[in-house]
Amino acid sequence: MTPPRRARYSFAMEFGLDDEQQLIVRTVRRFAERDLAAWAADADRAGAPPERLHPAGAELGWFVDAVPASHGGTLESRYLHTTRVLRGYELGRGCAGLAALLETNVEPALAVGAWGSEVARDAVFRSLVAGGLASFAHDSRGRLELIDAGGELRVSGKLGPVPALAVASHVVVAARGAVFVLATDGLARTPITPSGWRAARWATATLDAHPVPAAFVLARGDQAQAATAEMLAWAHSSLAARAAGVATAALDHAERYAAERVQFGQPIGSFQAIGHMLADMETEIEAGKMLTWRANWLVSQRKDALKEITHAKLFTSEMYARHANMGVQIMGGYGLNQEFDMERYLRDSRSTTIAAGTSQTQRNLLANLMGLKSSK
Repeated sequence: MTPPRRARYSFAMEFGLDDEQQLIVRTVRRFAERDLAAWAADADRAGAPPERLHPAGAELGWFVDAVPASHGGTLESRYLHTTRVLRGYELGRGCAGLAALLETNVEPALAVGAWGSEVARDAVFRSLVAGGLASFAHDSRGRLELIDAGGELRVSGKLGPVPALAVASHVVVAARGAVFVLATDGLARTPITPSGWRAARWATATLDAHPVPAAFVLARGDQAQAATAEMLAWAHSSLAARAAGVATAALDHAERYAAERVQFGQPIGSFQAIGHMLADMETEIEAGKMLTWRANWLVSQRKDALKEITHAKLFTSEMYARHANMGVQIMGGYGLNQEFDMERYLRDSRSTTIAAGTSQTQRNLLANLMGLKSSK
């Protein structure tokens, strides 16, 4: 069997940031270092974000940056995913769980803007502009049953766990055969506080022949499959950037500890074994950043970058999990003490490998894109 041909690209990527992007990076970095990092530990212990998070995010315009200006948002042309990953990287350095809440409106707003009826757009955008949140849920395990009822859908099954679902006014669901919007009024939701991203307002939802009006069905059949792939690409590129950011935070934490912790009369960072671990961490972070930046550069050039984005999400989320484990090894018993950020990084890393599709799901997708067939 002849192996599939790899795509070849001839391009010159420009890694320099323009003036607007530099301003965005400085603004987000200042917010992440000054506010998110300061709130993170208390938010994790409380299992809820601070009250100041939403006003701060709204003031910076992040909850409506994917809402068209014609509906009260700030989006005036094509959405810039390259700018979003710059933002996501800095937010990840501040706090992974709080970053998930600050980024939660993008996928729902873009999906409704791309495929929604005027009725769906009006309902969702009006809520977001008024300060509401929305979620994106992918039914990757096929647990939802969809029944067509004269143009409407009847949906049964369990949804989630999904970040922000506990407080969302709407959730965009990508299921097998359809993409649709659920208004959460009357939806049976169960808030949960998992071990990772504890402040991200997770919830599950149980549906029993829950009605979805025809105007809230965004896509069906092959169009739904294409729309799902596009939404996952949006979500995965953001998650990859945030994973690289929080991995950087874990490296910074481990480096500080290695410089301050003294054994046998010298900082443990001077020991070769510790130095090699830190060097590996920094090298992998740079590799993850380049995978993520390249994938989003391809998107900005209007190229199909699903494989590259999947590479980035898989690599950076698994890399972050490895780094959190390395950080615990460097810090010894202190790495599992809740007084140190590394313990939270370790727990958060598991959510990063699961969100918007597990690492195994990413591998399955890559195998399909490579032309490999299941052995089943």
